[in-house]
Amino acid sequence: MPQRGYRYTRAEIADMHGGGTIEYLPNVNGRVVCACLRTDNGFNPEAPRIILPGSGPEIEHWAEVLSNQGGAIPVYLKRKVNEWEYVGDFEVERWSDSPEKIAHYEAQTGRKVTRVIWMREEKSA
Repeated sequence: MPQRGYRYTRAEIADMHGGGTIEYLPNVNGRVVCACLRTDNGFNPEAPRIILPGSGPEIEHWAEVLSNQGGAIPVYLKRKVNEWEYVGDFEVERWSDSPEKIAHYEAQTGRKVTRVIWMREEKSA
């Protein structure tokens, strides 16, 4: 299990959770197992609370899977080249693909956004 505040390589993240070392939403057997999010250059500036998927078949597919699968996943934020900080387990609170919401975040980030996913931190048991 990852420890909050520690930094991991993508290979270490894949060893812990499965999935690939490139995808922003690594997945196993049709389920998203964690999120690896960039916050630079207009990518996910409000992460981990808000995820802003871009465009492309794989990106959009896994964003939809995450939006509907339920349950919390570990979230990592990129801090440096191949350094990803574990910031906690988060679950989807709600999501939207409405043009108005998307337009707001496209204006904020300056890039194509296809969905807005609001996340909430999983409560400790």
